[in-house]
Amino acid sequence: MRQPAADDDFSGKIAVVGAGRVGSALARLWHRAGFRIESIASRTPGHAEALAAALSARVARSPHESAEADLIVLAVPDDAIKDVVDEWRDLALDGRGVIHTSGAHDRMVLSPLAAQGAQIGSLHPAFPFAAVDLAVDRLPGSAFAVEAVDEPLRCWLIALVKALEGHALEVPPGAKALYHAALVFASNYTVTLYSLADRLLAAIGAEQESARAALDGLLAGTVANLRERGLPEALTGPLVRADLGTLRAHLAALHAVDPALADLYAGLARASYPMLTQRGVDTASIEDIFRQADS
Repeated sequence: MRQPAADDDFSGKIAVVGAGRVGSALARLWHRAGFRIESIASRTPGHAEALAAALSARVARSPHESAEADLIVLAVPDDAIKDVVDEWRDLALDGRGVIHTSGAHDRMVLSPLAAQGAQIGSLHPAFPFAAVDLAVDRLPGSAFAVEAVDEPLRCWLIALVKALEGHALEVPPGAKALYHAALVFASNYTVTLYSLADRLLAAIGAEQESARAALDGLLAGTVANLRERGLPEALTGPLVRADLGTLRAHLAALHAVDPALADLYAGLARASYPMLTQRGVDTASIEDIFRQADS
């Protein structure tokens, strides 16, 4: 077990409310890092019992039992946070930290609990939780959005992130929605763009296995370029080369399939202009092509 903590560390008891993918992965990783997971609560009793048994924790059968911990982590669906807050309105929370793991909500969704003495915040792992086992293997080293203005809660959260070799991305008050929109662009819409590319390859008769091999290789190479070269150098393709003939051919082909795809292509190209300018590419001739296509 961890030794008594310094002022900027955390050695208290953690209660996890919610035994889904996020709560289960965080609880397992913090337990492995030496933190004390005191209790697990879930609206699915079997999930709480299985996770608690794996971590030598107890099952919290009521909000009062969860509130015995020093730090309470609400790893519940976004729409359930308000319900939990309503259930906890009669608890004395002096000296407790209460956080949620939502990416969309900021800490103020917990404001009624602050009136009960709690320090409130949020801790959002910038990671796609497809499965618990994958998250346990791959989450360490990721970035975590830390939102807390009170001490020692802010230091506690940073300590918990560092224990997972993570990077603390501190989100200022009022900026959580913009932070989450950035993650949607990087993660969710990457899947959308992949789906569109898959659809276009299917339209030319490509077998699915071959199409996925092509796209997977491109995506893996792009991620590697981003890690190794960063922005804007990781950007490749006809925009960087100012290959106007290719751009015209792409627009014509996409317009024949679906005019909305041609518009999306142009919009993404225009969103790339700041990077192209950094690379020394004159975007005026590129823009002329898109204007001609718009007319």
